[in-house]
Amino acid sequence: MGQIEAEEFVKLSKHLPDMIYQFVRRPDGSYCLPIASIGIKNIFDCDPEDVRESFDPIVKVIHPEDLPKMVETIEYASQHLTEFILEYRVCLPGKPIQWIYSRSTPEKLPDGSIAAYGFTANITEQKIALEKIEKLAQKQEAILKAIPFLVFEIGADKVIYDFHSQSSDMLYSSPESFLGKGYHEILPKEAAVVIDIALEETLQKGYSNGLQYQLDVPQGKSWFELTLTPIKHKSVEDERFMMVARDITEKKLENDQLLRLSHAVEQSTSSIVITNLDGDLIYVNQQFLAITGYTEEEVIGHNPRILNSGYTKKEDYKAMWNTIKSGGTWRGEFLNRKKNGTTFWEDVIISPVKDDEGRIINFLAIKTDITKQKKTDEKLRKIVWNQSHQVRGPLTDILGILNILKMNISEEEKITLMEQLEIAAKQLDQVIHKVIDETKKPV
Repeated sequence: MGQIEAEEFVKLSKHLPDMIYQFVRRPDGSYCLPIASIGIKNIFDCDPEDVRESFDPIVKVIHPEDLPKMVETIEYASQHLTEFILEYRVCLPGKPIQWIYSRSTPEKLPDGSIAAYGFTANITEQKIALEKIEKLAQKQEAILKAIPFLVFEIGADKVIYDFHSQSSDMLYSSPESFLGKGYHEILPKEAAVVIDIALEETLQKGYSNGLQYQLDVPQGKSWFELTLTPIKHKSVEDERFMMVARDITEKKLENDQLLRLSHAVEQSTSSIVITNLDGDLIYVNQQFLAITGYTEEEVIGHNPRILNSGYTKKEDYKAMWNTIKSGGTWRGEFLNRKKNGTTFWEDVIISPVKDDEGRIINFLAIKTDITKQKKTDEKLRKIVWNQSHQVRGPLTDILGILNILKMNISEEEKITLMEQLEIAAKQLDQVIHKVIDETKKPV
């Protein structure tokens, strides 16, 4: 290179932080850089003059683990006249390890030397950024693997671009059949419409959560709950969304069972109440409110003693608490008082509710209004008491006549006794009908 050319080269490369160079491999196998820009100072901490005849200043700062690879790559490129491309590390005094990228194109000179023209750049910042991205990607991949849900990447064009799943049993079809295709081509119409709604909701609100659909997948009919969030992209036309489909089949079955149980409890003709360990009401069904006349706000948090009429003895209550606190079931009757002051009878069954470890956490009471039954029993008792003496007269006559008929009496006497027997039987029949009529009257 002539003096003028050298000066022009220096001017052109003065402000380049990286290095442009000519590398030469001599026929004897030694290396040098006859031409190097001032950027060599930033990369190898030496001056262009230091390497014009020798490659040693560069070799000294190459990371020991990377030097063999560098020599191998130089030799291969020189022998085959292919591009030299290499990432390697340098160790400069007082600085952390730097990552360097070199690239050059070789040619053979008349004297048998190999000259390569190229550039070398410090890529440490890019390398650190890339490592951070790779670590973040690895972290995200680990998170995705730990999530037991289906995760899809879909576009505003309704195409499925990517997916993640722990189990293929949860997929409606194989990845090969749906990646790059619109979900309307793959899923049943009902499920695809649900995703459409979630996508539209996300476009309007920025997210969508809670929409559900059912699919017949390899593991059986399953219910899924959707969550959609946008993935930020520079181009609106390339807008993408992260769609998480969570298998809620088991939860839905449990919820359906709880819902059926809830309906059964709310529609029960018996009063059903749940208390805490102190006996305070934490739940009452509609039948309880209908019978007692109280509102839910008036009873929740209060003790059932608000229904106490004073009829039941303290000893009976004590026995009841001893039974249920010891884990047993108690059954008995209470004469309770409604909000309006009227009393009513209840047949009551109280049982403890236990957790998975067998500890009592609540008490459950099922109570049946037996007021009408009680009144009926009392009415029957009074009827029987009032009519018993009327039954005894005819019945005594009948028994007496039957005993006489067993005796040796005349036919005329038998006829007379039979007439009396008929009269007594009719009297007894009248008494029985009267009792029956009495029982038919409203209580």
